[in-house]
Amino acid sequence: KQWYQRRVRGVLNYYTNYYYKSNLSPRTLSTFSSQLSAMEDTSTQQIMIFSVISSILVSVIFSFVYWLKSKDTVKFAEEKEVVQEKKSEPTKKKAAPAPKAAAPKKPTKRAAPTSHPLYVNMLRGHTDTILDMDLDQSGKLLATVSLDRTVRIWFIKDMGKNKDTKYTRIPLETSGSSVSISPDGKAVAVLLPGNNAVEIYRLGKKAGDDATCIMTISNIKGDVKDVSISPTGRFIMVSTLTTLVYIYTLKGELLHTIDTAQMSNGQICITPCNDLIAASGFTPEVHMWAVQYTKSATNPQFQQVREAMDLSGHKSGIYSFSFSGDCRRAVTVSKDGTWRVFNIDVSWHLKEDPKLISSGVVAEAGVASVAMSQDGRVIAIATLTNINLYNAETTELMDTLESVHSDVITKISFSDTGKFLYSCANDKSVRVWLNRAGMVRDIELWEESLKTATNASHRDRLRQQMAENRGLLEDLASK
Repeated sequence: KQWYQRRVRGVLNYYTNYYYKSNLSPRTLSTFSSQLSAMEDTSTQQIMIFSVISSILVSVIFSFVYWLKSKDTVKFAEEKEVVQEKKSEPTKKKAAPAPKAAAPKKPTKRAAPTSHPLYVNMLRGHTDTILDMDLDQSGKLLATVSLDRTVRIWFIKDMGKNKDTKYTRIPLETSGSSVSISPDGKAVAVLLPGNNAVEIYRLGKKAGDDATCIMTISNIKGDVKDVSISPTGRFIMVSTLTTLVYIYTLKGELLHTIDTAQMSNGQICITPCNDLIAASGFTPEVHMWAVQYTKSATNPQFQQVREAMDLSGHKSGIYSFSFSGDCRRAVTVSKDGTWRVFNIDVSWHLKEDPKLISSGVVAEAGVASVAMSQDGRVIAIATLTNINLYNAETTELMDTLESVHSDVITKISFSDTGKFLYSCANDKSVRVWLNRAGMVRDIELWEESLKTATNASHRDRLRQQMAENRGLLEDLASK
């Protein structure tokens, strides 16, 4: 700063002398002197600011360097103390290494109790989740399909308490997701999502006989979801994950394509005694179509697919639905937490709507699977590992089977006689249960029939049946 001021004063003296020599005007000299003084003041301020900033930076640098040196000094002192302590300690023998602790076992899933009073039998053999099952119309065969890439055909004609059940094993190229038995029990259709195809196998006459693949349907547009063989044996239905449902002949020829118009297909099936196709999806109803053929006893020909009726009334999408064996009743269970029973024995071709019989509340929340007994008087709803059975007319909760599987139940179905209830689950097994609610409903029906029976032998038979069922119920109550 002093140097700068000396330079400015030198310049000022120089021009002052120049004034006397060059005869500059006093005004010009005064203006020039003012400018030099202003430059001196501005430069002084800039120099002061620069000096302050420089001092701060230098202080920070010196502080950081000092901190690093002190840290290294402390570290060196600590290491020196550790070395001195090691030198002063007497030498010790090395201790034997401690034995390694055993690895904790993975928690195993609790096995469902087989001591349940309604428990009858368990069908074992699959090594992975069972995704679907289907009973034939005669009640002699049960087909199951699993993620273990096999289909098993169980011979269940003589189902008994803990009785060994024979089966036929069908190996698959890839895992199947849906299965359907033909009405005569001689063939089975398997849906293979990995190949986007359907394979048809001819079954042997006895358990253990080899099954032969006789046809493959592979010209399917869209990812496949469900397969079902018509109960009349006239066609094969294949649904996709989109909104399309295909109708094929038994030779694999495409007959018709249905667009369900439900954003995406949910459950798709064929009613058990006629050619009505039912489909659920994103919308809160079940749509039904009739696959019609010409009236010919020897050679009926495909005619058309016609809209039949809708099962509506829910406020949210449908989880599952089922039909009675005589196709007079249907039941739906919805995401809104309710179930509804319909009378579908109506003149749908005259645009008559199905009639609501009853509506109840599902006992437990969650994804549900529903089944209706053959006579339509009992419905079963499975949620997680539990099954609840209801009176289809009064909606009364008649029975509860708690924790009957050790993993989530995937499907339930009543036997052809209604005596048993089958359930399959992610625990790789099929379990068979007595339909106690059905026994109670049978007694109620027989009591009503006894009031109007006029034949003595008929009355005796009704009394005998009621006595047998009451005896079974007493035995179950005592367990």
